[in-house]
Amino acid sequence: EGLTQYLGWTLAARSGLLTPEQARDYLAETAAALDNEPGRTWRPLLDTAVSAQFLYGAERSWDAWRRGVDFYDESLLFWLEADAIIRSQSKGQRSLDDFCKRFHGGESGPPTVKPYTFEDVVATMNEVQPYDWRKFFTERVEEVRPHPPLGGITAGGWKLAWSDSASAYHKSLEKARKRLDFRYSLGLYLNDEGEVLDALPKTPAVLAGMSPGMKLMAVNGKQWTDDILREAIRAAARSKAPIEILAKNGEFYETYKIDYRGGERYPKLVRVDGAADLLSRDLAPLVPTEIRTKR
Repeated sequence: EGLTQYLGWTLAARSGLLTPEQARDYLAETAAALDNEPGRTWRPLLDTAVSAQFLYGAERSWDAWRRGVDFYDESLLFWLEADAIIRSQSKGQRSLDDFCKRFHGGESGPPTVKPYTFEDVVATMNEVQPYDWRKFFTERVEEVRPHPPLGGITAGGWKLAWSDSASAYHKSLEKARKRLDFRYSLGLYLNDEGEVLDALPKTPAVLAGMSPGMKLMAVNGKQWTDDILREAIRAAARSKAPIEILAKNGEFYETYKIDYRGGERYPKLVRVDGAADLLSRDLAPLVPTEIRTKR
């Protein structure tokens, strides 16, 4: 599932369905979500795959503490890291594309079923570029890791950073999903009606007493809207006063005072000075644009 996720993202960028900026924004959103998921401190990636039949139908509440079907997005990250390793160690002569050609390259004739094992994957990766691929995959899939594999981003010449303004991609995600993402500031993930779908443990809102299932009614004495909440977050960065949220919990109402001064926070990728831009090479078309246009 992870390799198909990686290829879906890569090929969308190479074909022009995603602009380079959109592809990087997607990667930033993916990396940030996985890096702010406390469930990874107890649950390895492998267990999210083994438990997929339960996780698909699970409630959204406390999803970050439980983890979701992360084997899709997190596997994209370690396949990207594998690509960066191959490109770096082969001095740009080979990439993950070479693995895909060797491992998945078909033959003329009718379709055939060809099962494979983990050993086959490791062996083919070593044919492409000698490396301890067994350890590489085992560590990232089977072990509990407090952070996602971001090596593909950093080795690719970029790093995860934060901005006080949302990207166009982030805004489109919120609009399409009818969600409001305050996970990286207050620690809340809302729907567009102000209902708390998830809350990240040990974040300002949770430390103030808020939890999934509540519904925002007012912010600093004003009727709640997403714009009012965003303005309150920005204002709190310039003030010593907490953000006061009146929330409904069942038939009860309570005001929660959130001590937060960090302003709005949205993920983005920024270039690492002096580092080779391997990420852009990975996302570049394999066939020059003018040739594709003529065809």
